[in-house]
Amino acid sequence: MAAAASTLFALSTSLQALEARKAPSSEALRASLIARLVRRPTWLAGVGAGAAAWPLQAGALALASIAVVQPALGLGLIVLLALGAWMLGEKIGPRELGGALAVAGAVAALGWAAPSGSSHFGTAATWAVAAAVPVIAALPYAFRWLRLAGGLPTSIAAGIGWAWVGLVTTLVDDSLARHAWLAALGYLAAVALVSWSAVLAEMTSVQSWPATRAIPIAFGLEMILPAALAPALTSAAPPHPVAYAGALALALAGAAVLGSSRAVAKAAVA
Repeated sequence: MAAAASTLFALSTSLQALEARKAPSSEALRASLIARLVRRPTWLAGVGAGAAAWPLQAGALALASIAVVQPALGLGLIVLLALGAWMLGEKIGPRELGGALAVAGAVAALGWAAPSGSSHFGTAATWAVAAAVPVIAALPYAFRWLRLAGGLPTSIAAGIGWAWVGLVTTLVDDSLARHAWLAALGYLAAVALVSWSAVLAEMTSVQSWPATRAIPIAFGLEMILPAALAPALTSAAPPHPVAYAGALALALAGAAVLGSSRAVAKAAVA
C-alpha cells in the first residue's frame, strides 16, 4: 500500500510541478498561486493523484509502523526515475541505480529493524503532534513575511509539511480505531490544513529552484523526519537500533542521490 501511495504521490508531484513552473514568481507563497493553478486541468489531475494516494498511505499506517511507511514513500523517486528513462529517454547510470538500490534496501532493512506493528502515539506525543499543526501550517506565510521565498526554505517547509501529514494521518487512524469520530474529523481537518501549506510551499520551491535541489530536500524530510521521531512519539524502541539508524541514513542518502538525478528531475518538471 505504501508503494502504491508513493507511485501516486510521485505522479502528483510531476503533474503539479509541471504547471507550477509556468506561474509567475510574483505569486510565490501566496494563495493566488493556488487560485491560478486550480484552473489548470493538468494541475487538478495531480491533485487527484495525491488525493487517491492519501487513503493508501493511511491504510499502510494502520497496518505498519510510520518508521517503515514514510521511508517507503521514497519508492516514488524510483518511479520518477523509470518515467525519466522510459518517456524522456534519459540514461540511467551507476549513480541512479545505486540510489534506487539504497532506497529499496533501506525500506527492506527498516521492515526488519523498525518496531513491529502500527504506530500508536501516547497522550503527550499526540498533543505535541497536534500542537505543531498550526505552526507547520503557518511556515509558508512566515517565510513570505520574512522574505524567504527562495528554493531552500520553501523546500524545507514542503518536506516538513508532508512529514506532518504522515504524523497526523496516524492520529486519524488511531481515532478511527477507537471510534472517536469527532477526534478523527478534527485530525482530518488538520491533514487538510497542513496539506494546503505543504502544496503552497512545494509549488513555490519548484518555481524558484531546480528540481534537482528541491526534490531531494522535500522527499528526504518527508521520508526521514517521521521515522526519526517515531521512537520518541510511540515509546517503542526499535529492536535493532544500530541497523535502524543505518537504514534511515541509507534511505536519506538514496533520496539525495535519486532526487538530484537529471532523469528524476526531468520526469518531475519536464
